[in-house]
Amino acid sequence: MATASVPNWLHVDIGEETPQVLSTLSSCMTLSDVQCDGYVRLLAADISLEDIAEPSAKLKIFRGVQLKQEQPLPGIPTAIESLYIDESEPKTPVIAVAIAESVLFYRHLKPYFKYTIPASDADELELEVWRKLPVMKPEAHDGLLQLLKDVDHAKLSRKTQRLLQLSEDERAAFVSTHKDSPVGRTGNIVAMCCLKRVSSNVNPPSHLVLATDTGRVLVLEPQGFNLIYQAKTCSYETAVPSLISVHGTYETDFCIVVGTRNGGVYLLRKSSSEGQEIFKLSTPLTGLQLLPIDQTIVITTMEHRYLCCSKRGKLLYQMQLDAAPVCILPLMLTHLGITLVAVALQGGKVIFFLNRYQVDEFVVPQTVAGMIYGRMGMEDHVLTLITQTGEMIIKILRRITRFEPDPKALALANKDSGVPHKIVDASILDKSKKSSIFVEQAAREKQQAKSSYASFQVELWRLRHTAARATIDAINSSESTISGDLTHAPVKLSAEVCGSGPAFRLYLTVQNLSTFKMASNLSVLLHADRRHYTIQQSVARLPSVLPGIPLRVDFEVVAVLDAMDKLPPASLTPDNSQLRVMLLKTGQAKPLIAAVVAMPQSEAAF
Repeated sequence: MATASVPNWLHVDIGEETPQVLSTLSSCMTLSDVQCDGYVRLLAADISLEDIAEPSAKLKIFRGVQLKQEQPLPGIPTAIESLYIDESEPKTPVIAVAIAESVLFYRHLKPYFKYTIPASDADELELEVWRKLPVMKPEAHDGLLQLLKDVDHAKLSRKTQRLLQLSEDERAAFVSTHKDSPVGRTGNIVAMCCLKRVSSNVNPPSHLVLATDTGRVLVLEPQGFNLIYQAKTCSYETAVPSLISVHGTYETDFCIVVGTRNGGVYLLRKSSSEGQEIFKLSTPLTGLQLLPIDQTIVITTMEHRYLCCSKRGKLLYQMQLDAAPVCILPLMLTHLGITLVAVALQGGKVIFFLNRYQVDEFVVPQTVAGMIYGRMGMEDHVLTLITQTGEMIIKILRRITRFEPDPKALALANKDSGVPHKIVDASILDKSKKSSIFVEQAAREKQQAKSSYASFQVELWRLRHTAARATIDAINSSESTISGDLTHAPVKLSAEVCGSGPAFRLYLTVQNLSTFKMASNLSVLLHADRRHYTIQQSVARLPSVLPGIPLRVDFEVVAVLDAMDKLPPASLTPDNSQLRVMLLKTGQAKPLIAAVVAMPQSEAAF
């Protein structure tokens, strides 16, 4: 644990550059390179509750600690995320803002698209009532509405709920105004996070995971704005999501952990359409995170407790906190190989946990309302805190830092558990059999580094030699102008070279010799010595070749000339001025046809 003289976090002295009062939450903050200039900016929703009847919100963009831009939002957001929707260069992030039942997308800080969650099907009784209300007299409305009072209030649409709240004098006008509007319940978005599609590079395309107050969990593909996954939190109508955390990738596998308002925690997987209850607490949750490394779930509750559970619901450990937890944030320190969990407590104290042990803490003047961690500006490890009074506090992680449990806390934990020796945690030191084999192999390689490296090089060159010999044998066995594979349609290949150089045009003619079979899934591959020839397009996929109709394709081949005298290189002779053409079929390793084309001597380019 950091001492008072050498703290792990450096405080940024804002001074006179203190921005305006910012009222926001952790879910309404994100970090994004919105200008595509390599400078990561802070985006936050400033929620104003001065007018309780009509609260408002603004999207503010900070460069460092200075407010650079702001624009009003049409409602109070529940979450803000920054994501990439495609792999086109230059990569431009899109800002997603969840407001009520819609998600607003901003690109280059301008409105880009608005997506609205589709409404769920209404109850048959409710549809029948709305069909009769416009055509019946106002005196008969009470009898119809009495039928709706027997239906669960949560299952009714918004306009029906509003109609039941009106007096008899106001119902007729309300029915006349909303008689043509659709009947269906559209849930509000209560939580939103990003799910990576394929984690192959630094900024991969992502999908949006949405949780609504109707208990539905949706995955939205933002490139085409289509719902690609739908599930229910559970079979109970009263299970309303409040917190959500995601891990994995959509293309492979992912799991979604949902925390509800009544204290339940549910797990959804890609193959399931309904969540599985992990456990249920008696008090509501204030924070929920699915840690990426050990796949454990950390939770903070209103009973001042910090819990860690497995995805099967087994309680691994729990800690009693000094005050009520307000928000929780994971800090992935990849350069240290650890993941910390920051917990902001009532009163301004922020503590950091590594597994079950507290490794760091600091105190700010006011209670923290929201936290965000990541690259900000040109710094990689920046922790931004927003207090309940609207003050912004910025902490930067030191280059040389250590997160170790407090020895006093370790001794107290060992004393409470009855462990006489000073071992941190036996479960942390336990290794599986495969891990033990890996550690032993790594130690052997360190002791015998030279012999291990030499053995690896010998095996690598043997593998390369075997692969090269198999490739040459496959090509030589296919050297012909007519394919000899009896399982496919016979194909004939002919070539013609036009031009005097240095630019040549190679024309290939593919002819189907069969009378009834169609040759499909074919492609042509050209190979030449790079020292002598340059091919702009070396691979071409061919359309289906019908019997009796030849297919003609052309390629551009450029001879490499000496930069000084503009003549062909001396190493180019009539014997090696060749171009190899291979006709391949999809799913087959051996070429159908492998032919050699003799290239003419190129003229000088004066």
